[in-house]
Amino acid sequence: MLNLIFARTRGLDEISRSSYHSTTMSDNLFLISWMGLIVAFWVGLYYFDKWRKNRSGLVGSAKSLFLELCRTHGLSRKERSLLLRAAKLYQPLEPAVIFVDPKILARCQKAPSPEKEGYAGLSAKLFGIKSK
Repeated sequence: MLNLIFARTRGLDEISRSSYHSTTMSDNLFLISWMGLIVAFWVGLYYFDKWRKNRSGLVGSAKSLFLELCRTHGLSRKERSLLLRAAKLYQPLEPAVIFVDPKILARCQKAPSPEKEGYAGLSAKLFGIKSK
């Protein structure tokens, strides 16, 4: 049965040649136009997000640095609130200093509070310091 089909079309070579040359310039133009629209859409989204962040006023602020460091370290909401609580207690120049100075979290661990274990976990996560 397949022999009859291939005999009518004079073999696979003719089929491949006909399908290779069947695309016209309008087909290619249509494909290129859609690809251009998709790229333009993604570029537009990138610049919109950049504009939105600049407009919010958080770019370059101490709070934005703190939030970016929290995202980078993969901290949960509870861990972020513990860090902010430690920052309010010991009032470093900026809240992001907590990510650099392990002494702040060590002081929080020594203070009598129910969150001692949380601060110990944060020290282990941020600095690799295991509690005793």
